[in-house]
Amino acid sequence: MIRIENLTHIYNKGLPTERVAIDNINLEINKGEIVGIIGHTGSGKSTLIQHFNGLIKPTSGNVYIDGVDIFENKKVLRNARFDVGLVFQYPEYQLFEENVFKDIAFGPKNMGLSADDIKQRVIRASKLTGVTLEMLDKSPFELSGGEQRRVAIAGVIAMEPKILVLDEPAAGLDPIGRREILGQIKAYQKEKDATIILVSHSMEDIAEYTDRVIVLNDRKIFDFDTTENIFKRTKELREIGLEIPHITNIMETINKTYKDINGSVFTVENAKNEIMKYIKRGQND
Repeated sequence: MIRIENLTHIYNKGLPTERVAIDNINLEINKGEIVGIIGHTGSGKSTLIQHFNGLIKPTSGNVYIDGVDIFENKKVLRNARFDVGLVFQYPEYQLFEENVFKDIAFGPKNMGLSADDIKQRVIRASKLTGVTLEMLDKSPFELSGGEQRRVAIAGVIAMEPKILVLDEPAAGLDPIGRREILGQIKAYQKEKDATIILVSHSMEDIAEYTDRVIVLNDRKIFDFDTTENIFKRTKELREIGLEIPHITNIMETINKTYKDINGSVFTVENAKNEIMKYIKRGQND
């Protein structure tokens, strides 16, 4: 679905302020996957994802979507920007229309769709993201922060992108809001068999929702593996300044006393199952 070859981006090339943001990145992401991207601040996460739909152009290297170089010509690049929907951190800051319906409809309208098609897409995207019909006539600025976040994500989903890229989509939300937003993104992935790329500082979100994880460090790919394998490498993650899921910290501490309990689990559900297995073994002994 996405193939990146030898991708390098240098800001202000040739100037005294020249800075390498990402350096010789190579990766492949498959259709229907949910892939997380983690890394400390300045590791290149945001720069990398802005190449996926051509918002910024590589200094060198290539970006392929469905086998086509998105920078081949202007038409291909335009299509890539509809195929790859990018939701920036705090997307509610991008709301600007007089009502919610028009904000969600903005993308489909620019695709040249008919009024009926636009309306259907707005309704579908609203249902998927938890935007109620009553909200559609309201100004987006009358809504709560969490509701605005849903509207902004709905505006991208209404374009029905094959690939949905989200930069910290749950940042600043309370635990219930985080679960609702990420659950709705997961629902979109299932309904459309879409590819999801999730950038997050929350190791809990990455552990809970992704299939594979890209770890960036010092502007390069440090590791790219299944989520389970990534979070088994707690020592390496800590060495490059990254956190691990809180539940893994807890389970590692428990493992020091109760050796039969696996300390490497990385989700609350897995931790519960591991503890219940230990309890059942004790009852049977």
